[in-house]
Amino acid sequence: MGYIIKDTSALITTKLTDLGRKKMSEGMFNISYFQVGDSEVCYNCFDNTVFNGFHVLMSEDNAQNGTPIPQKNKMNIKYPLFVDSTSGSTYGIPVKESYYDNIYNSAAPRGLFSGTTGYSSTYSAQTSSAYTINPNFVLDVSTSDGGDIIVLDASVIDSTNTGQTQSGDTLTIYYGTEVQSISATSVVLTYKVVGITGDTSGNTGSVTVRVDRSTPDFTNLTGNARCIFYPSTMTQIYDTNTPSYYWNQDAFDFESNCDIAESDVKVWNMNSPWTESPAGLNDSTHQDYNSFGSTGYTGTKEYLGYNSDNGQTDTDGTFYYNSFSERINLSPSNQKAIAVIHYTNQSIDNFYGEKFATESYDSTNPFATGQAANFRLSIPWLMWHKNPNATIGEEFYIDPTGFTSQNLLQVNYVQSSRNEDMNSPGIRYFHLWDTHENTNGYPNRVGKVWPDLKLITIDDDELVAALNGKSNRNWTLPAPKLGLITPNTFNGLGTTNDGVLSAETETMWITYRFNFSSFTESLHCNYYSKINGPTSGCTDTTQDITIRFGNEFPFLSDSETLTGFTADEFMVLAQKTSSSGTPDPTLWRVIDMESQYSASTVGGYILPSTLTGNTFQLTKSLYDNASGTLYDLSDYISLPTLNQSGVTYNFGDDFYFNGNVKSDIQATIYVMNYKCNLGQTQFLDSSNPTWTGNAPYITEVGLYDSDKNLMIISKVQSPEKRQGVQQYPIKLDF
Repeated sequence: MGYIIKDTSALITTKLTDLGRKKMSEGMFNISYFQVGDSEVCYNCFDNTVFNGFHVLMSEDNAQNGTPIPQKNKMNIKYPLFVDSTSGSTYGIPVKESYYDNIYNSAAPRGLFSGTTGYSSTYSAQTSSAYTINPNFVLDVSTSDGGDIIVLDASVIDSTNTGQTQSGDTLTIYYGTEVQSISATSVVLTYKVVGITGDTSGNTGSVTVRVDRSTPDFTNLTGNARCIFYPSTMTQIYDTNTPSYYWNQDAFDFESNCDIAESDVKVWNMNSPWTESPAGLNDSTHQDYNSFGSTGYTGTKEYLGYNSDNGQTDTDGTFYYNSFSERINLSPSNQKAIAVIHYTNQSIDNFYGEKFATESYDSTNPFATGQAANFRLSIPWLMWHKNPNATIGEEFYIDPTGFTSQNLLQVNYVQSSRNEDMNSPGIRYFHLWDTHENTNGYPNRVGKVWPDLKLITIDDDELVAALNGKSNRNWTLPAPKLGLITPNTFNGLGTTNDGVLSAETETMWITYRFNFSSFTESLHCNYYSKINGPTSGCTDTTQDITIRFGNEFPFLSDSETLTGFTADEFMVLAQKTSSSGTPDPTLWRVIDMESQYSASTVGGYILPSTLTGNTFQLTKSLYDNASGTLYDLSDYISLPTLNQSGVTYNFGDDFYFNGNVKSDIQATIYVMNYKCNLGQTQFLDSSNPTWTGNAPYITEVGLYDSDKNLMIISKVQSPEKRQGVQQYPIKLDF
């Protein structure tokens, strides 16, 4: 390549030779000897030679080549120094002292939002062409009439749309936001574009858009909604179908500048594999989970311990807290879906190093690079039911501050039950937490971070639902607390002494949904709570079920509004199975609980106090009378039917993560370190024919295997005088 530049800070440049790489590939790499030499010194060329003025050639990969002629090459040390005298051996024995070290860096935040915290006041949606197709349309809220056709206006925003929207693209609507900025201060819903009429590339006029399902009926409200069109695939804006060129040029365009490409994919991917259909989805009429998007990621769901119960053991597992701060453990087989957040692209750059950095928090140097506290997953549009302040936008952490005594930064492992060699310890992960304290002092966990896979999984059922645009809501719902009660002893509801559960071999599964005739219908609560019947020996052999809620409805409003959600009906969904069974999506019964809450509504609206102030009871008569009223999800959300053609939108179809990820990164450096020691009476004589008998000057050090093949060659910046005891540490990093 050339000569070592003398103003560089490196004293020694080191290369693994071609033959060294060959030996490594064969598993025959070893270091047994070293030589030092002065091959690039001419002692008698000048009367007053300044030896450090000589230019030294760089170390080269091809210092010894093991491939056949004409590639074969061997340019070892031409003039080695003798170990003991002016003849004899020139080989010394190096001392091996290998070690490792860790280095840290900060990866740039990536995602669809700008800002530094997860709250709507500081986060806003990115609107450049690097992120969106068209960001400059506005919907008059009062024209949203509950149909699937909306009219958007391009003349309200000063900026000009430049892209051309088409069927299959994604449309996110920020209802009630200021038209000149896009922040999450209200309802945020995502749709698939089924059809579009009009030119979307200008800043005048209007376009008519048909979406995959009904929009809310906001005709009684005023205001604007900012609309953003996103591409239908990652490769349309963010990535390419083929790997990036290493050079920033066409392979045959030799006249171009040969700059290294710096392709930066600005968003993270998200895929949500489902392994069962949501409650109320009838596979005889509608596409079930086998046709959902992201089915190709179900293998990841299994690998990470979210699917089969007997494939692994887990040092901590998956759990969430219900609305009474009780820990609810979730078995892998009860994990309906997860969201896999990953950074998959065709860029040649490794933006996230070898792993996420997860060092412990240091109060003497807070948030120093490498600490796990710097990891942050932001969802600026989320109405999180665990947020007591009703603030839209959440951030989740591996090591949230303010919970020192809880010691949340605990490493956990998924271990194989079929291959013991994988264990000790297993697949490493950390829990992902919010920052809202439960009564037990702990925040809420929502998923797992796999630092060595550079992967995040969201396994909280409600957060998974909100991340799926098809759920038709950006708010989450709490899990109730279930209990058993003796029939006919509470609220005068019982008409018989027979309870709905009669033995511990029976299990009742409970979830619920809210309805509102004109706001917007959405997915039921995606937490499935369960309770077993009374154990044998109990005084009361049959029991009814109580359903109670804690104060976790911060976004439930008492009037039609854009800053939360509204409901005028509360429906319990219930299904009884054996204690070892799981619910069938088609057999959930719908129980209208109006008679138990109607006295506590205001103007027909369900209030948070309506739910927290009542204990709801599921009796045998209520359950039996609902046998003919099976839950049908398609009554509330438009679902793709069997064999439906054209543009469809289903659960799992989302492909980008609608948020931001920030993490420090880490690489482990393994240093192969050989110390070449030159004793005071050794290596004093040179084989260089120009040597004049004075102290020689060293320009190179070679490391050899047991057959004296050159494995590593090192060169010094300038010839270095041989004097006294000297040491040359030769290092290669891996």
